[in-house]
Amino acid sequence: MSTAAILRAPVSISSVSGQTGGVGTIEFAQPSVGYRLARAGLIFVVGLVCGVLLLPVPLIHLFGIFFFLAMTGLAVKRLVTRRVLQGASGTCPACEAEGRFYVGFGGRGLKFPIKTNCKHCQVGLQLYPVEPARSE
Repeated sequence: MSTAAILRAPVSISSVSGQTGGVGTIEFAQPSVGYRLARAGLIFVVGLVCGVLLLPVPLIHLFGIFFFLAMTGLAVKRLVTRRVLQGASGTCPACEAEGRFYVGFGGRGLKFPIKTNCKHCQVGLQLYPVEPARSE
């Protein structure tokens, strides 16, 4: 995703056991329409080619049809996803260790709450957007 700038946003972190108070940041990208269209097109073509290659094989052609439909669904999802989660880091509220959290391989859409685990204590974590402070 070299064509899109990486943006950062603050998040609050809570554990599944109810502990709160962790803070962190997420990194996400907003790929251009052209980039998303190219990636979706590539996924669609791979599905189409595999589906067509499996059509003449008895019984296996059913797998090819379902593979084509699944790849078409993935291509549509890739096309409509405007914000892509790249990474997350922060402080675990359970063990208070600071570090990076696994949030996928960089193709996951940005949707809250983000579910992950602390690599130090293996506690499940949820990341929420930080509400902006209101001035009255």
